[in-house]
Amino acid sequence: MDDRALAVVAEVTRTAALPGSIDDRAQALLAPLRRLVPFAGACIALLDPEHRRLVPLVCRGYDARTRRYAAGSRILDIIESLGMHRSADPVCLRDLPEPTARLPLWADYLRPAGFCAGIGVSLFTPDGRHLGILALHTDTPAHPTDSARDLIGMLAPTMAVALDPLRLIATSAQIVQRAQAGVVLTDSGAALPLPGLPSHTLLCSGSPVLDAVARQLADGATYCTFLCPSSAADVPGGYLRITALACPNQPLQHLAAAVLISSPGNLYGLSARQLEILGYLVENYSRRRIATALGVTEYAVVAHIADVMSKLGARNVALAALQANREGLFVPRLLSSRNPDGDPAELDRPGPGPQDGRAATSLDRAIDAIHTHPERRFTLAQLAGIAHVSVRRLDAGFQHRVGTSPMRYLHAVRLRRVHDDLRRADPATDTVSRIAARNGFLHVGRFAAAYRAAYGTTPSETLRSRA
Repeated sequence: MDDRALAVVAEVTRTAALPGSIDDRAQALLAPLRRLVPFAGACIALLDPEHRRLVPLVCRGYDARTRRYAAGSRILDIIESLGMHRSADPVCLRDLPEPTARLPLWADYLRPAGFCAGIGVSLFTPDGRHLGILALHTDTPAHPTDSARDLIGMLAPTMAVALDPLRLIATSAQIVQRAQAGVVLTDSGAALPLPGLPSHTLLCSGSPVLDAVARQLADGATYCTFLCPSSAADVPGGYLRITALACPNQPLQHLAAAVLISSPGNLYGLSARQLEILGYLVENYSRRRIATALGVTEYAVVAHIADVMSKLGARNVALAALQANREGLFVPRLLSSRNPDGDPAELDRPGPGPQDGRAATSLDRAIDAIHTHPERRFTLAQLAGIAHVSVRRLDAGFQHRVGTSPMRYLHAVRLRRVHDDLRRADPATDTVSRIAARNGFLHVGRFAAAYRAAYGTTPSETLRSRA
């Protein structure tokens, strides 16, 4: 290899390592290539397989008619007919196995424009992806030479690295610390390999996780993060964190986002049910709609929300939902009550109804006692005695039927009764403390805090609004 060739190799290698945009690197590659082939026309284009087209990064020396043809799908038919979609070997016009008169691009566009010869090479990344094509055309039959052809073939893998959109996406994805796996999501929902990270069963094309990412980014968001339940044995705590980074300003518009899996981080002691409820709150579901969707009572939802706000230190539901959305402390509705590793499954399946036998009747007795006399100072043992079951069986029954413990359910029922009474009360004759006491709340301060957490306002404000 002579000194001129060595200088070209060095410049192409430096260009491949440059920061900045892909378009800038494509432009910079033309200078060393011109020293190999004194081209009159040059095109570097990336393959968009989802729309079956080539997206030009650089297109110089061609008229508008030729550029339109080169950007259509027919140019891919020519590439495939020549086998260039499978081979990284450079091909000169003189090397073609069939007469150039049979190639519409050459016969109808390039030769009439004054081009005499040319070279094309498909660009393949080190992991084997067909990235695009480089084409150079000259107005003299003396070029390209055989030595220039061979050197361009040697440089093609380096140029592919310089022009690979996934390289920049993979670099951006490094902001997600301790990422365990990742893919690039396309507009059609396909999952492409993300350089430097393995894939994961949760990130296969068409998976619910990728559907959830697409919905999160549908309104133009550039970032989202949420939790995905996993029953895999190697996932301590049962959750993985999903983070998606949109891919703006890419020449290939079908690349939508980098999607990464990492550890869940601090979950603030939130339960599985509470993470689901937060997912619904992020989507502005009302308490009643959440209860219906999860198959639990509205009282249970209220109790969970109060506990969530306490754990997050949020003053109201809106702030809790905002924090959950910002920190990804929720399971999206699309993944709610679903086994993410395959088959759908209920996370907390509702228990049998009253018509299903003695177990249901036992649980119903405890639930009825709470609704009939919420003001009573029930203990867990007393409720178990009413249901004629053990304390453990009672707790398990409540968790399955209403999604919370018996005592939290009692607390939620009391809050709802107070709320309803305050809305009907006459502020001229009724007081907050009196209404709270007759519904089982003897400590006014703790009651007021729980009420505000559940309803986003104070009991006295609710009472005054009745005036």
